Amino acid sequence: MKKTVIITGATDGIGKALAVLLSKDYNLALCGRNEEKMKELMIQLGDCHAYCECFDITNDSKRHEFCEHVKKEFGTIDVLVNNAGANTKKDKVVDINLEDLRYMFELNCVSAVGMIQEIYPLMSEKQQGLFINILSSCCLFNSPMAGSYSASKDAMEGISKILLKEVKPENIGVCNVYPGGVDTNFRAIANHNYLKPETVAKMIKACIENEEGCVHDIVIRPFIEDNIG
Repeated sequence: MKKTVIITGATDGIGKALAVLLSKDYNLALCGRNEEKMKELMIQLGDCHAYCECFDITNDSKRHEFCEHVKKEFGTIDVLVNNAGANTKKDKVVDINLEDLRYMFELNCVSAVGMIQEIYPLMSEKQQGLFINILSSCCLFNSPMAGSYSASKDAMEGISKILLKEVKPENIGVCNVYPGGVDTNFRAIANHNYLKPETVAKMIKACIENEEGCVHDIVIRPFIEDNIG
């Protein structure tokens, strides 16, 4: 029986690359915002058993409805990939708009926790599952002008590391992924020296398919980056 994987933020970048990579061997539940991109992705997935919805992941009721529909469609969930996120506003800390800061936390942290809470009971019931949280290499160093984004990802990292300890006795794994620069629409200007989203997707697939223990952390960065530590 094929395992079922939920991927948030599936219409672009790492999420899309992962969906395409997993489509032959897994059932997929996908969500994103852009309906046109989702339609294109569903065509690309071919005969994969895939379910999709488009909505704002920060909307609590929409997020809950999506998870309920996914449970009804597949019965159970084996892997949740919390990939949805963005860096919507760059400012010096002294200039950060507090509404922008609140939204960044809602998008990059709170909504991911909401997804975990929706899916956890299914994994707990069968004493098996895997949470994969896409963080950022910004958690590993401090970068000027990225205070809101870094803080929201740092918050999610802290929650994820605590979650790892809390669910380990139930045979549920937690993996944090720390990509460096990835050449996706996440950035306004393309940089082909950055990682391909397919490269990051392959690392995540390897984590999903690991059958002995759990990969806790994946750090992958392009050679062009030198801001380490």
